[in-house]
Amino acid sequence: LKLHVAVPQYKLRGELAVLECHYELEGDTLYSVKWYKENEEFYRFVPKSNPPQQSYKVEGIKVDHQLSDSRQVALRGVNLKSTGVYRCEVSAEAPSFASAQSEGRMEVVCE
Repeated sequence: LKLHVAVPQYKLRGELAVLECHYELEGDTLYSVKWYKENEEFYRFVPKSNPPQQSYKVEGIKVDHQLSDSRQVALRGVNLKSTGVYRCEVSAEAPSFASAQSEGRMEVVCE
């Protein structure tokens, strides 16, 4: 399981931020994609769940579900509290149960 993230380094307050998680399952089946900000989970995508997307309340985070999927998460109207380290964690289903994670830092600036 190979994985890297593309997190915008800087965003202006109020902008839309799109955080991308690039992964190759190498033959495995995707079980879940989870996003964390400073170790607090704020978004998960589980293909077998209904609905597959879920987001959780974390300060500075407003997930736009229409623009988010298994490969990216979109954050609407970022603010200064959105600054921090974002981590994507991808897990595969049985039999491998492989998992990988990667992180990047985003800073939100006023002007």
